[in-house]
Amino acid sequence: MPEERFTVCPHDQLPGKMMVEYWRGGKFIAGIYPHEDGIRIVSKYLDGVSTDPSYPPAAIIKLMMA
Repeated sequence: MPEERFTVCPHDQLPGKMMVEYWRGGKFIAGIYPHEDGIRIVSKYLDGVSTDPSYPPAAIIKLMMA
């Protein structure tokens, strides 16, 4: 399985805001950052979203293999 890691860094388009980058096998897969309604997840590998009604509720972001 490829190495997976998260890094926290300044957002280059939202001054003063931080974002989280998700990397898999040395390739940038997704970015997570603040949004006026909550959080935004961006990725060219998005393959759907489902919810988990457990407590606390969760969103599962499905990613295609990069």
